This record gives sequence, C-alpha cells and structure tokens, in this order.
Amino acid sequence: MNYRALNKILYVMFVFVLMAPQKGNSADIPRNPDYFFERAVTGKPTIHDVGERLRIAKGVDPDRIAEFTGIHEAVSFPGDSDPDADDFKEEAYGELRSEIRMTYAEVASARSRIEEVKRSVELLRQMVEIATTQYAAGKLDQSVALKGQMEWERVFDTLLLLEKREKIFSLRLNVLMGAAPEDSVPSLEPLREYSPGFNSNELIEAYKSRRFLALFQQLVRPDSPAASGDDTHGTDSLEVESTVFISVARISLESLYQRARRYRTSLIVKGELAQESRLELYKNGKLDFSTLLEGVVALSELRREYQALLGEAHLLKAKVEYATGVSLE
Repeated sequence: MNYRALNKILYVMFVFVLMAPQKGNSADIPRNPDYFFERAVTGKPTIHDVGERLRIAKGVDPDRIAEFTGIHEAVSFPGDSDPDADDFKEEAYGELRSEIRMTYAEVASARSRIEEVKRSVELLRQMVEIATTQYAAGKLDQSVALKGQMEWERVFDTLLLLEKREKIFSLRLNVLMGAAPEDSVPSLEPLREYSPGFNSNELIEAYKSRRFLALFQQLVRPDSPAASGDDTHGTDSLEVESTVFISVARISLESLYQRARRYRTSLIVKGELAQESRLELYKNGKLDFSTLLEGVVALSELRREYQALLGEAHLLKAKVEYATGVSLE
C-alpha cells in the first residue's frame, strides 16, 4: 500500500471516528438523580439505616481507597427510638439526597470522559498501526512511530484511571441506595451546564438556620453532655461564615459555568475546525504525521476537560443544596 493510499485511509478514519458525535445506549433509559433518590427511600429506611449508608459511602473515595478501614466520618442523627427522631428524618433524607446527587455527578462526568477517551484510544490505535506500516516502508521516522505508541499508551492509561473512578463511584451510589454494591448502575442523563441564578440572601439565611439546627440536634439528646464553649464555637461569627460560604460558592459556580460555556462554544469548536484543517493538509501531503497526532490528543483533552467542568459544577451545586437545604434547580 503506498503512502497516498494510507493518507486517504487515515483521513476517512478521522472523519468517522474523531468527528462523529457521541451516542448513548438507546436500549437503556437514561436516569436522573431523582430516580436514584426515589429508589434509595422506597423501603422507607430508618434514620439509623440512612446514617450507616452515609457513613460507609463517605469512606469510598477512589483517590484514597488504600486508607479504607471501615471507620469513617460519623453521621450524627438521633436514634430511631428517640422521641424527636421524626423531626430529623427530613434532615437525614436531605443529606442522603445530597450525597446521591454528588455521587451521580461523579459517575456521569466519569462516564462522559470515558466515552471520549475510548474514541481517542481506538483512533490512536489505528494511527499506530498505520505509523508502523509507514515506518516499515521507510516513509516515517522511528521517533514518530514511537511517539504514536507512547501517546496511545498514555491515553489508554487515562482510560484505566477513569474506569476505576466510575466503578468506585458507582459502588458508592449503590451503597447510598441500599442496593448491592456490585449492582450495575443504569445509564445516566448527561450533565448540563448550570448557570447559578440563586438568591444569595435566601441561601445565607438558610445556611445559618442549618448551622443552628446542627447545634440543636446535639442539645435534644438526653445522653448528650451539656454544650460547652467549644460546642458553640463559631455561632458568634455565623453571619460572616454564612456570607463567605455563599459568596465563595456563587463565585466558584459562576466561574465553572463561564469556563464550561467557553469550552463548548469556543475552544472545542475551534479545536474541531483546526483538526479538520489538519486532516485536509495531511491528506494532501502538506502536514506531517506527528503534528496530526498532536492535534488528535489536544482535541480529545478539550472535550474531556469540558465534561470534567460539568461534573465539578454539579458536585458543588449539590454541596450548596445540602448546606442550605434549598434546591438550586
């Protein structure tokens, strides 16, 4: 096979693999976070059961899994036999909903990035095969052929890391639902860009109320010691604390939204146009293989970063919802 024929084959590969839109599994109905919360509370779990789910789930972190010991952050709710237990069931369910939304964001973001990486892995694999053929025919330097192999292995390693994260966060999601840890998690609705248009004053007041509720939760327990100065530490500066928390959250969410939108409307669009231009140049023998390879990797990274930003935004949104008890939908 001659050099020009190889170029044409590679060009067709790019058009149908790299530029093709991503497709989900049409046989599996995509689910939203509410679906998983509804499943989690279908059996009306007790406050104790919810607390145990949260305690175990919070220890499931793919970045710190080697530290897993079975003893993690305590989840403090009154016992189910306490007279005031019903008053805190909403609190327990609210934290469960928040953890499910945060975990959903992690799984959805990982899955979207996995799909993009899989496309890149397959394309790079085929490029490596062509590079090897060109090198054997004396049409390509060995250094360029080896560069292609190294890029394929590097992207494949990224795929392995993302698959690990997806599996571990899926396990966490199952724990929160009270399902078997190894159950298959169905398809998820894709994450959307979130534009923070919430009422800061409302959230500040809601945050303060939640902090007071946490203190009251300790005081109503018959077996709790009297509140000391340490227990109430921070209540005198709660106004500043709440304002700072909401302000930081608003600034962070606005930044994430602006960055994600910029990736979608500008960086990725320009990256695709640049790659199409590289393809034409390469097909006509006016661009070298190494530059084309670099363009593939750069475009893939742009798409993956966009999905990572969406995941980060939805994760922060869920944290604010739990801290305030206010839905930001």
